[in-house]
Amino acid sequence: MRKLFRLLPLLTLLGCPASHSVDPDSIPSPVAPSDPLEVGDTVSVSLGVDGGLVQVGELALRVPAGALDEPTTIRVTATSATLPTGFTSYTPVLRFEPAGLVFRTPATIEIPFSGDSRLATVFWTDSAGAYTALPTEIDGAIARTTVEHFSQAFVGTACEGAECCRRAVGAVDVLFVVDNSNSMAQEQNALAREIPRVVQALATGDADADGVQDFPAIASLRTGVVTTDMGTGGAVVPTCTNSRVGDDGILRTRGNTAIVGCEATYPSFLEFVSGTEPIESFASHVGCVATTGTNGCGFEQQLEATLKAVTPSTSTTRFVEATTGHADGHNAGFLRDDAILLIVMLTDEDDCSAIDPRIFDPASTVYGGDLNLRCFQHPEAVQPIDRFVQGLIDAKGDAVRLVFAPIAGFPVDLEGQTVDAILADDRMEERVDPAMPSRLAPACHRDSQTAFPAHRILQVAQGLEADGAASVPGSICQDDFGGPIARILDRVSLRVGGSCE
Repeated sequence: MRKLFRLLPLLTLLGCPASHSVDPDSIPSPVAPSDPLEVGDTVSVSLGVDGGLVQVGELALRVPAGALDEPTTIRVTATSATLPTGFTSYTPVLRFEPAGLVFRTPATIEIPFSGDSRLATVFWTDSAGAYTALPTEIDGAIARTTVEHFSQAFVGTACEGAECCRRAVGAVDVLFVVDNSNSMAQEQNALAREIPRVVQALATGDADADGVQDFPAIASLRTGVVTTDMGTGGAVVPTCTNSRVGDDGILRTRGNTAIVGCEATYPSFLEFVSGTEPIESFASHVGCVATTGTNGCGFEQQLEATLKAVTPSTSTTRFVEATTGHADGHNAGFLRDDAILLIVMLTDEDDCSAIDPRIFDPASTVYGGDLNLRCFQHPEAVQPIDRFVQGLIDAKGDAVRLVFAPIAGFPVDLEGQTVDAILADDRMEERVDPAMPSRLAPACHRDSQTAFPAHRILQVAQGLEADGAASVPGSICQDDFGGPIARILDRVSLRVGGSCE
């Protein structure tokens, strides 16, 4: 393994002022280096509560005043530890001790490396020993980040034997968009059963639960839930009790108290940080919020709810009654610029996001025909597909960090095929059902349940993919969502690791 450090005859230790961290400009130039630090060599120095600088060649650990509770001996060891498959190291694996040391204030670490500066990422093990990607600043051949605890670390990339495009990411924001109409009880329960698996995989980087890390673990995972109920613009329609704006794309704070262990209220989003609570407990509470119940409006506006949830008020995009998005209002704090945004949409109907809410009015003289068929028969009254493709990319700010995963209406045997192939299948044709003229012909069936062609939703997936986002459609017509979830985790792991697709 390439040696990158030189051991100084003198380890520089500088005290820090009580009010702030070490000023890099105040640090003397290091003396001439001697022999390279060999694997197995250990260097150590004692730091007091005033903090200080430990410098080994070009490796520098800056500990601010107040970060340590008591005088502590810091040790840095270059090891011969091997990495999980899928990681490539640009440095030896470094062990920082004492193991498990937690800083009251984050310390800064600078690590020299030899490798691709576009991909170089500091990987730092969490409390369970899984490597997580830390936000990394590159300055020439130095990788810089902040750390809150001691562990093992290396600089490298999460791609091995495959082309890599981006620096690895250590954070994921998951938005669950859940159809809460009266046909969705079983499907919501099926999704809730998979949430522990999703959280476990992302928190450990172990996609297949075999005990071996497959991709960078997520140091921070946020989850939020919105429903597909966006109201009817005031029209009185059965099932649409809040007829004006419905749930309006606002992140849910209500827990499903019919489930044992669920609380009545929750924050607008939940966050899992490695080592702060059991994974099972966090996943259980996510399920409490995501099991939304089935009292929502039967006119689902899946895409509009999603877009309003993640669009800031500063955007030019406007919603019903000229309102603005909630990303920096009701939903403030959920989305992060440096995180992957995963949108998991669960629905058995196609999208009916309306331009003109009069389409929902039974007494409308503008839009006629059966209420259940109006969005199909009056495409001029629903929002264009481009609104959602461009709107979601604009909201995220980076298509490569967006993963769109609808679990929706299309035949199970089409899973794994391209969106183009799914849409081209004869069973996805939108047509009135000759056996029941008040509805469209179903795309697929599960027991007594049916799901209808998710044409508009899949067209958004198609458009997002063309612009660089990832789309992972899954069929809702199955009892177990294990297959779709496995494919979602696979695509997310690639985006987290920075792989090209």
